[in-house]
Amino acid sequence: MENSRRLIALQVRQHYLNLTNGVAQVGALRRALKSSQSRLDSTILGQEAGIRTEIDVLNAQQQYYSARRDLVVAYYDYLMARLRLKADVAELDESLLEEINVLL
Repeated sequence: MENSRRLIALQVRQHYLNLTNGVAQVGALRRALKSSQSRLDSTILGQEAGIRTEIDVLNAQQQYYSARRDLVVAYYDYLMARLRLKADVAELDESLLEEINVLL
């Protein structure tokens, strides 16, 4: 029984750390996405002005969509960590599942 208690406490700590890490990661990736969008916009303007090439625009687009993908993956991981933590502490209920469903 003591081993089970320790294992559950360890899982709760791990899921809490995953949750706090997810919050920080989502925030950082939102800023990275904004930066990538700004770079893409300026690269497109540079191409229209004749300073940048089509390859520069394609590279900026690739970076932008990679940042979007990374943000979506981090957000999904954050939501899963939130669900796991709530399940570990026996607070998982239908209202939380509905809330997360709306966020997805």
